[in-house]
Amino acid sequence: MDSFFSIGAIFMVVLILIVIVAVQQFQQNAQYREIQDRLREIRHAEMLEQQSLALRAERSAVLDPLNVLEASLQGKSQKTLSADELIFVDNARKRVKTINDTLIGNRQWMGAPFDLEWHEFLDRIPTIRAAYLAANFNDAPMTPENPTDAGIGTTNLTSFSGPSAPIGS
Repeated sequence: MDSFFSIGAIFMVVLILIVIVAVQQFQQNAQYREIQDRLREIRHAEMLEQQSLALRAERSAVLDPLNVLEASLQGKSQKTLSADELIFVDNARKRVKTINDTLIGNRQWMGAPFDLEWHEFLDRIPTIRAAYLAANFNDAPMTPENPTDAGIGTTNLTSFSGPSAPIGS
């Protein structure tokens, strides 16, 4: 009977040790998963930060030639842009808008003075702004004498279906 009690006691001690080791292993695995999740979040945040820095560098590379063009136009006292320069400015506008939209989508937008919208940057280059806007709106000049020649008529005004749409006659 004593041997049966000894074997039972040893069995109980081994069983308790197995339970303790299993619980500790479970807790360690849970902590390990938490650490991995935190590291994934940190890596993701670092990746977004690196991507935003790359996007800002690319935006600077797009905007720097515009600053050089602005300086050369002011140096020459030139008020118009050639067709190639207009295309260049328009391509820069599209690329800057794409970069800004990506930064906003990634929640990496910092706002002024670090991040500027296209129209905010355009305000900083007045010669290009004036020439670019004049070229874009030159196709449909608005004259007060005949507004229908400028592309604004009653059909255009009533085509808006919002709550503040004017009533057509």
